[in-house]
Amino acid sequence: MTSLFKFSFVYLFLFVSQDLSAQEGWEDVEDQQNQFYFSVLELKDGIYRTFDEFKTNCPSITTDFELRRKHLHLRDTDTTWLEVNEEKIWGCYKDGKIYVAQDGGIWKCVSIGRLLQFGTVQIRQIVNTNQLYGVSAQEVEIVKQYFIDTETGKIQELNSRNLAPYVDQEIELKHYKAKNKANKLAQTILLLKAYNELNPLKIIQNE
Repeated sequence: MTSLFKFSFVYLFLFVSQDLSAQEGWEDVEDQQNQFYFSVLELKDGIYRTFDEFKTNCPSITTDFELRRKHLHLRDTDTTWLEVNEEKIWGCYKDGKIYVAQDGGIWKCVSIGRLLQFGTVQIRQIVNTNQLYGVSAQEVEIVKQYFIDTETGKIQELNSRNLAPYVDQEIELKHYKAKNKANKLAQTILLLKAYNELNPLKIIQNE
């Protein structure tokens, strides 16, 4: 077992034994800033036009909608649907999952806490010119990983440099990072998940 997976197992055990509520998601507990930890099931189904709508759990669009091939469609009539322009919205919540609009699509958050982690996939064409075979086009997948700071709304690419300010706030995680200099995405993702266990999502109380 590598040190990376040992770290993951040890922290999983630690979080379960010390803070069961964090492991299960969020409990309805008020903090000093009059904010609350919410169970993901308490978020309201709907489309959030802005980050502020998400932070206050107030989706402005609650019309019936569906997710089809990374795009949202709103019900217009009983038989017709309208595709949503993802550039005009922040994201949505449906069927117990948070989705974020980015890179021309809508993407599910796979780690939820103070930081929302999600990945995007884009198909791009690369044109190759060869003296013997002429011009050819090749489609390639561009995969990117992001995270959103739910206190500021800022979206950043997920890498060790961007995650470092958050990891360094937690002594145990900071020590682990210092001992494991490898700048690998897999390690960065584990650190983000561990950080989220210690820092659950906070949603402002909706009066």
